[in-house]
Amino acid sequence: MATNETVRRMLERIASNYSKHDKWLDDNYPTWANSLQKYPDKVVIQACKKWLAEHTRAPNVANIRNTIASFPSKYEAPKLQGCKRCAGSGQVEVAHHRSDKNGQKQHCDTYAAACTCPAGVRLSNGAYQPWEAFVDALRADPWTIAVYHSSPDRPFLSELERYTPEQITAREMREPVNLGSSGFRHIR
Repeated sequence: MATNETVRRMLERIASNYSKHDKWLDDNYPTWANSLQKYPDKVVIQACKKWLAEHTRAPNVANIRNTIASFPSKYEAPKLQGCKRCAGSGQVEVAHHRSDKNGQKQHCDTYAAACTCPAGVRLSNGAYQPWEAFVDALRADPWTIAVYHSSPDRPFLSELERYTPEQITAREMREPVNLGSSGFRHIR
């Protein structure tokens, strides 16, 4: 991490290159030291050299930090392992078949929930709910007809699980789309 000596030498170089007043180094040292303490010495020196070579005005702390941020990262976050239930994505597919409030028409909503594997645990820290609790909440709904979710032997839901019978019938009744060789529909 950036040592006090490195920060002081960097500020001395900036002060001499840009004709700063005598007290500039002492006035600015605490701010620069606190702002750059999480970066390694080598990176701070490299950022300062790059700024001095490319710009004609004196840098501020934000300029040096932005220069550091522009360096390519050598650290790659390890990809978390998924499982068979989520097919490695960390997401469990959930389909909720329910009737409307009158008990007449059937609706089907599909969701993605977080799996219990390491890839899914990362997702559950954000916008995704854990799949088991989510499925239990859907089953507790009084209008629920059925709840389907992916499993280790079937990571993807079938068409019958993903759509209502009315939706499947409507899809089968449609005329096939006449697409040209380019994949776009012909305009007549």
